[in-house]
Amino acid sequence: MTMARTIWGNRRARRSGALSGTVDAAELAAAITAVREPDAGAVRHEGLRVTGRLDLGHRRLGVRLVLVDCVFEEPVDLTGLTVPSLDLSGSTLPALHADHLAVDGELRLTAARLGHGSPRTRPMTDPSAPGTGARVPRRLQEGTVSGALQLADARIGGNLVLDSLTVADDGPWSLLAPRLIVGGSLHARELIASGALYLRDARVTYAVNLHAADVGGIDATGLACSGGFYADWGFRSSGQVLLRAAEVGGVVTFHDAVLAEPAGSLLLSRLRVPRLRLDLRERPAGQVVLQDASVGVLVDSEATWPAPGALSLEGLAYQRLETERPVEVRARIDWLTRDARVGAGAFEQLAKSYEGGGDERAARAVRHARERHLSRHDRLSGRVWGLVQDVLFGYGYAPRRALVWLLSLVAVGSLWFARHPPQRVGVDDHRAWDPVLYSLDLLVPIASLGYRGAWDPTGAGKVVALVLVVSGWTLATAVVAGARRVLGRG
Repeated sequence: MTMARTIWGNRRARRSGALSGTVDAAELAAAITAVREPDAGAVRHEGLRVTGRLDLGHRRLGVRLVLVDCVFEEPVDLTGLTVPSLDLSGSTLPALHADHLAVDGELRLTAARLGHGSPRTRPMTDPSAPGTGARVPRRLQEGTVSGALQLADARIGGNLVLDSLTVADDGPWSLLAPRLIVGGSLHARELIASGALYLRDARVTYAVNLHAADVGGIDATGLACSGGFYADWGFRSSGQVLLRAAEVGGVVTFHDAVLAEPAGSLLLSRLRVPRLRLDLRERPAGQVVLQDASVGVLVDSEATWPAPGALSLEGLAYQRLETERPVEVRARIDWLTRDARVGAGAFEQLAKSYEGGGDERAARAVRHARERHLSRHDRLSGRVWGLVQDVLFGYGYAPRRALVWLLSLVAVGSLWFARHPPQRVGVDDHRAWDPVLYSLDLLVPIASLGYRGAWDPTGAGKVVALVLVVSGWTLATAVVAGARRVLGRG
């Protein structure tokens, strides 16, 4: 029964289109608007060549509109059109102006072609960035720019299907769709766009699929998507991809993506997503900004980390790090220091991630690296004192180093005083001479074993004794300072 109903509906749709060959746009518009019965199925025209400008703006159609494999010589105006569904698959249009379009079902532009310019990609770059590319402002002045496909404030009840769409236009924007609302998913697999996609403040109920798409950039600042954002499996952008302040309920993935020359980069500041994949196909040409982003799981690849100076991590919050191949803790520390402005918070975030996975040793190594990093940016006195603490016991994160220093100094002092015993002070003290206990008593600044005051070294022995005393005080002071730092931050 369902199959019979579908076949009958298709026959009814085919019979509704009586035009063929080359037709005038006004004639086509009259034929479309003449069908008013909701039970008419669909108005379908296939393979037409349309002269003049087709204008269906601010109309309300009661039937589905299907215009497949048609060639339009002038831009099509669907501004404010209300229609149950719209299919322009396989058609060729100089431009499609459909701001405030309202479609109850799907809008399809599968394998269509828009524009009459060069398909060569024009990358979108930051207005302050050097190099080539279309420098666009961070927020467009709407009404002063145009795109080959315009869907500003459009509402699509079902899916927006742009699979295999080609947009070859001379302007910087291939898609202008601020505040677009899609009740289903936005499918743009294998999309080819010479310019950038503008999806600022768009709302997509399910997913945004850009598998293997090739674009000049994306501005999806403020995007809200409860499913996922899939720019993966060969996705390519030669310009900036902006997902600033976006909220995605599932995953944002750039797995196997290419951020190519001259300006391929990711700006993901303030992004909110449970899972973020940054395991690209190759190292990005530009920067990756994760400042103040909140991610549940961050998946990346050491081979495709941005170059030093091209990474921004300050304020990034994540629960867990994942990689296909294990990454050594020293490499992770190098990942942090690729951000020239990284602060203590980024180190602490990484340390907590290791702690959450039960790797306390790696967490200590990260905190040790944090102290070294902070010391490098301190004043001269702070750098010197930091170097002393690092050498003696690793800022408190390498306590065995302090024990090694203590035993080494005791051994050196013992060897010296065994060969050059000092003179006894007083005649009533019957304490036996012991070079080891004497050296240990000189090194320990607080408690006394009674040897320090019972013998008095002379000559070079006095210098050795003074070195041991100063070393003991320095070691004790550094240990106390490091202990207070570790306990306080813990």
